[in-house]
Amino acid sequence: MTLHRSSLATLAQASYNYLAVEGYDADDIFQRSGMDPAHIYDANARFPIYVNRRFWQIMLQETGNPCVLYEVVHFVKPQMLNAMGYAWIASRTLSEALERLIRYHRMLSTNIEMSLESAQGVSQLVASMIETIPETTESVIVFSLQLCRQSFGDDLVPMQVKLTRPKPEDSSPIDKYFRCQVDYNYSKNVIVYNSADLNRRLDGANSAVVIAMESVINTYVERFDANDVVSRVRQVVAASLANGEPAKQDIADQLGMAPRTLQRRLEEQQSSVKVIVDETRHQLSLEFLDQAHYTVKEIAYNLGFSDASNFSRAFRRWEDKSPREYRIST
Repeated sequence: MTLHRSSLATLAQASYNYLAVEGYDADDIFQRSGMDPAHIYDANARFPIYVNRRFWQIMLQETGNPCVLYEVVHFVKPQMLNAMGYAWIASRTLSEALERLIRYHRMLSTNIEMSLESAQGVSQLVASMIETIPETTESVIVFSLQLCRQSFGDDLVPMQVKLTRPKPEDSSPIDKYFRCQVDYNYSKNVIVYNSADLNRRLDGANSAVVIAMESVINTYVERFDANDVVSRVRQVVAASLANGEPAKQDIADQLGMAPRTLQRRLEEQQSSVKVIVDETRHQLSLEFLDQAHYTVKEIAYNLGFSDASNFSRAFRRWEDKSPREYRIST
């Protein structure tokens, strides 16, 4: 279980637009998942992956559509990707754009694994989310194809697609989107292109814009890595809770900084050790409760509570229901 990964608000913005157009209460769905709708149009906003996962679970329940990803994708625009989007638009070829996406993917998400291999006139993109739910595991290749079509033209058709997800009862939305052979229950998410398509020069090619945007991207990633002390504290807390709530001094020691420095760095990110411990316990409790073999008592001890009653009180504060009521409702 990890709590330190996060993604730019790109997919959240596309999802919000989709929900609003389709007549759903987008604000309610976002608030229930722990996302503040006011932040989705902030170019620098990021959401933790565990919040994204919860959002998709709620949206799948609300829409009743296991292929809703293939509806949301049409609301994605390169401009939603911060500086990466403008670098994409200005790339000379799709191959160059995809290589850039792979190189700087941390700006978009720290929850992505990607690679691109070319041989004998064929290019294969392998891309997955590290933490996901079955219905969205292929989202990286779905959204990357959408970006490719917006630069190349809607007539771009892959040669083959392989997905880790099981074939849904109605696979027509997937077939309609990819327009090629789609195989399911594969070990990896793969999309195969004709290399000639990926190497065709694009109309928006502009090397000056690419250079400027890469400078912005590098600055963003460096600042993100340097300042993301909240994620580092979450990792320490998550690994320590089974032995009880960690003290600020112990966390600071593990991060190699003085307690006052730790407190100041967290305050700069509008957080604190107390808030992070509470948020971490909350998220881990949901993940433990999704695994039926854990009893409520075991979960309480794994989260550093002295007994199940204290855990139940905290959980009711988080979810407005008891752990057992939560298990029944999900």
